[in-house]
Formats: sequence, C-alpha cells, structure tokens
Amino acid sequence: MEITAGNINALSTRINLAFNRRLSVVDPTWSKFAMEIPSSTSANFFPRLAELPGIREWLGPRQIHMLSTADRMVLANRDFEETIGVSRNDLEDDQYGFLMPVVESLGDDARVLPDKLVYETLAKGRASKCMDGQNFFDTDHETIGSNGKTTSYANISTIAAGEAAQPWWYLFDTSRPLRPMIFQPRRAFAITARTQLTSENVFNHRRFEWGTDGRCAAGYGFYQFAFTSNRPLSADAFQAAVATMGSQCRRDGSPYGVSPTLMVVPKNLEGAARQLLKSTLVPVKAPDGTSYVTGTNVWADYCDLLVSDRLPQAVAA
Repeated sequence: MEITAGNINALSTRINLAFNRRLSVVDPTWSKFAMEIPSSTSANFFPRLAELPGIREWLGPRQIHMLSTADRMVLANRDFEETIGVSRNDLEDDQYGFLMPVVESLGDDARVLPDKLVYETLAKGRASKCMDGQNFFDTDHETIGSNGKTTSYANISTIAAGEAAQPWWYLFDTSRPLRPMIFQPRRAFAITARTQLTSENVFNHRRFEWGTDGRCAAGYGFYQFAFTSNRPLSADAFQAAVATMGSQCRRDGSPYGVSPTLMVVPKNLEGAARQLLKSTLVPVKAPDGTSYVTGTNVWADYCDLLVSDRLPQAVAA
C-alpha cells in the first residue's frame, strides 16, 4: 500500500468500523445481576442504606429515611487501555492482513471488560468491603428479624460436617431496581489513531498505532440480595440458602420478600446446577431410607441459571 494521508485515513475508517462492529456483537452477562450506575466524576459515593422500610399508612408526620454520604462507600473509576502498532514497512509491503482481526479483538476486549470487572469483583467478595463496611459476603451483616429487632445475617454458607468443599456458587435476587453488584461506566471505549506521518511514532519509529481506552469500575451493591456457598450443589444446600435469603425482614418485622431469581455457577458446576434446576425427575430416597427411586424435582425452574466461564473453578477453601 502506498503510504499517503488519504490511504492511511481510509484504513483508519475501516479500523473504526471493524472495532465498533464488535462492540455490538459480543454479548456480556454482567447486566443479569448488576445495576449500571453512570459516573460523571472521578468516583461515585454510595450512602449506606440498610433497607427501604416500605410504604406505610400515613399517620402523623412523614417518616424521613435519610440518604447520607457521611457513612459511605467510594467507588473510584479506573483507566483501561489496549494499543496495537504496525510497522510502516509492513503496510508498504501489504503485510497487514492480520490487522482487521486484531482490531476486532480490541472491540471484543472493550465490550467484555465490564464482564471481566464485575466477575472479578464478585469472586473477591469474601474479602472486600461493601456499603456497610463489612465484607460483601460475611457471616454477621446487620439485618432485621421477624420480631423487628436487629440481628446478625450471613449471606455465605460453608461446608457442613462430612461435606467436601466445592467451587463457590452464587444466588441473586434480581427482581428489584437495587441489585447486588454495580457496574460504573465513566467514559465509553473508542479507538484512537496515531497515524499522521509527522507523529513521533511514525516519524522516529516507522510505526502506526491504534488504541482504545476508557474509564469505568465495578463494585458491590446490596448484600441483602446476594448469597454464596461452597457446599455441594444439592437440594438440601439450595433449600437452606433460599430459606436464609427469605429470612430477612423490614423494620416492622414483615418479610422483605427476598428470593433468588438467578443462580450463577462456574463451568465445572454446570452439570450439578442443571440437574438441580432443570431436571423434572431426580433420584429421591425410598421409604426404607436407604435405596433411591425416581421422584419429582421440586426445585425445577425455581430460578434462572447462568453458567459463567469467568468464575473460578478451583475448589473453595
């Protein structure tokens, strides 16, 4: 290819089209359990909010539930980039057939970055602080019991006696506007060219460059709507998790109504998860208590299933 301003501009136009096309093709999954909260500054501040008490009969003056940033979580935006270079000699010698697939890969990487950040943040939830100042998955969050009094709440369960640890699996209540995880976009990813013949990279290094960059972050939303466990993925473990999530109450003692609508598991738990949530018939103990017969699966289609290759498959400690 003859290196002229017109030819380079035409190539950059093709590169932009290839990059933007992939932005709309790749299908991320973070939005199934995370809420998008746009940012317009270097960081967003999230007030601590234990719960919304719900609509009450209006007797006497209004009861104001203040949202204060005095006791807050800060989610700072992060900068991300990916840049490629092609030598001038390769362009002149028409040795750049690889360029468009590489550019499309840049678009893929930009589109799935929210997935990468949200799942990485989720996997660190047992050792990372959330809105109440405790680890997102913890054994002693503060909640309200059915008697209307403050009590300890665990949104994590670990293996019982005699059980072998499994990879961590997750349950989410995604039926509400407030969700367990946050994706925070600040500046969308776009591709920028450094291709002027007088640019330092071209003039001194005979190299044309194209790069993408953006700003965003991922963080924790409402722990009340999330649960994790490393117990074997069985009907007993699932029932215990559902009951625990449903035990949370409002300040007046009425049930909050939390119930999982989505299970998220790593790839190596896909079979167990599908048997639990998708099979209509399962082995159940016979009346003799030792043998098994075929019975109805009471948990079939109880909630949606998402199998993610971004979750760790390692056996949980």
